[in-house]
Order: sequence, then structure tokens, then C-alpha cells
Amino acid sequence: IHYGAKFKSENNEYSKEITKGRLESLSYSLVDFITEKHLSKLHIASLGDLLQGILRINDLRINDSTVVKSTVEISRLIAILLNQLSQYVEIDYYHVPQANHTQTRNLGSKANELMDEDLEYLIGNYIKDLCRDNERIHVHLAEEGKGYIDIPILGLDIVALHGHQIKNIETSLKDLSMLRRSFIDVLLMGHYHSGRELTSNEGCCSDAEILIAPSFVGSDPYSDSLMKGSKAAVKIYGFNEIY
Repeated sequence: IHYGAKFKSENNEYSKEITKGRLESLSYSLVDFITEKHLSKLHIASLGDLLQGILRINDLRINDSTVVKSTVEISRLIAILLNQLSQYVEIDYYHVPQANHTQTRNLGSKANELMDEDLEYLIGNYIKDLCRDNERIHVHLAEEGKGYIDIPILGLDIVALHGHQIKNIETSLKDLSMLRRSFIDVLLMGHYHSGRELTSNEGCCSDAEILIAPSFVGSDPYSDSLMKGSKAAVKIYGFNEIY
């Protein structure tokens, strides 16, 4: 989401007000989807970089507010979205514990040098507190010390993470499976901003896949400088007992 960023690029414009408008539009679209598909439960995964943060001096130029205020505001906006949707469907919400833009980078530390100093941890716990009185919302946080979170759906082993530590997308599912000593059916990640679906290997009834979700913010001046970009989007993935 990169909340707090304010800019106008070649094909996109972004601000706190636009973020709120897009979340409202997303809420309406999801209600229509839930009603049309007659859903009783929705699994929602937040894949990190909820804040623009301050990774480098350039971030100060596009931040509309302080990181502290933005942390509180985006947590409340997500909680409001979840509470609104819970009127129509039961929700399992999963929050990845680490990302790169939410790292505080204290004392001049380098990327991932102090990985636990990450505001995703704070945001996830704050959302859980804000939704604690709603019995139709179940907020799931990662186990301590893990940079990813498990999302069990219909017996499938689904793992979500931000993706900033991935060195090779094509082998990421196999690499993480080896690290965990257990097979992953679906690896879900963000970070790369453009949506992709990659087959890692074949399973008995379906393929083991790497699903990269697009970004909520869309293209920005940085992606313009690389002449790469994609529209802001949210992905909905469907699973059943067999496929």
C-alpha cells in the first residue's frame, strides 16, 4: 500500500486521500464479490510495505506525513475495512511480519541488518487489538522469529511473505520448502509490484505455484525511471478441495 506517499507520476497519482478512496472502492467491490459468489469466509493476506517509510532520503520527498502518524492511520484504515466486510462474511486475516519499506533502519543499519526492527509487527498487532471485539474477524500473526506466515486452506500448505529477501523468484518455493523441511503448495508474495503466476513443479492434482500479487499503489516516479510499471490492483485467488 505504501501509505503516506504522495506523488504524481506519468500514469498515476497517489496520496493519503487516494489511498482511503481506493480502500472504500475495494470494500464495495469485495461486498459485490462476496454476495455474487455466496461466500461464507474470506482469507485476506497483507503482504507488507503498508507504509512508504524512510529507507533513503528520497522517501522524505514523497512522504506526506511522519512515519509514526502513518503507522496509526493505516492500521485504523485496515481495521475499518475488515470490520465493514465482516458484516457480510467471516474473515481470516493474515499479516506478514516483515517487509523492506517498514524497516526502521536504526543507527545507520543496512537493509535487513536489524530485521526485527520492523513496523509490520506493530501494525499487525495494532490491527489485532482494534478487531479483538469482533468475533467474525480472526487476525493471524506469524510465529516469533519467522519472516513468513502460514495460511492453511483446505489442506493446502500456503505460505505468505513480503519477498524482499528472495534472491531467485523461480526457485523460491523450492528453497523455502528445503529450509522448512516441508513441501509448500503455494508461495504468495508482494514486493515486486507487478503481478505474476509461476509454476514451480507439478503436484498430484494441481501445480505448486508462486503467486506474486501486484501493488495497491501502482506505478510511481521510481518505476517510471526504470520504464517499468503496472496498474494498482488487488488479486483474489480461489482454491477448492481438489484443484
